[in-house]
Amino acid sequence: MPTINLPIFPLPIFLLPRGVTRLRIFEARYLKMVSLAMKNQGFVIFSHDRDEKAEPMSVGSWVEIINFDQGGDGVLLIDVRCNCLVDIKAITQDTDKLHHGDVTARIHWPDISLDKTTDKLAKSLSKVFTENAELNALYPKQHFDQGDWVLARWLELIPVKLAEKSLFVDKDSYSQAKELLQRIILSE
Repeated sequence: MPTINLPIFPLPIFLLPRGVTRLRIFEARYLKMVSLAMKNQGFVIFSHDRDEKAEPMSVGSWVEIINFDQGGDGVLLIDVRCNCLVDIKAITQDTDKLHHGDVTARIHWPDISLDKTTDKLAKSLSKVFTENAELNALYPKQHFDQGDWVLARWLELIPVKLAEKSLFVDKDSYSQAKELLQRIILSE
């Protein structure tokens, strides 16, 4: 895929392909970003946490806006879905202090069927979705029959530092992700 220039939104959020999250948009520069994203090809969430000492990743989540609304407080609410991960190069800032970056699509995990371990993880994730109406509503299409989808959603949800989660943006990291989640989620 060729390099494309997209708006960059630095946030302490980890989002893998097909992941969905809701964002509250209120700063003028990010309202501009939403406008640009609606006219063009989305924007990139750049996983960055100012509180963590680690260097930010050079990988981001290329998202598209799938829904928007206005909260009771008048703040714009947008739901975004990650289409793919991207390598970010050459970040610049415009006069409105909105970041832009040259990005190139990055290959992540292939579609992987459930096995014994991921089936257990799928059942526990399904329970989390059932018990959390807001999370459940973000995903009208759920893929509890796909190991890669199940692991990605668990990685997004678990309370682990972004620096540790960043290990799982590599296309060959599926097995390590499965081992980590098995230890954390299924260690009962």
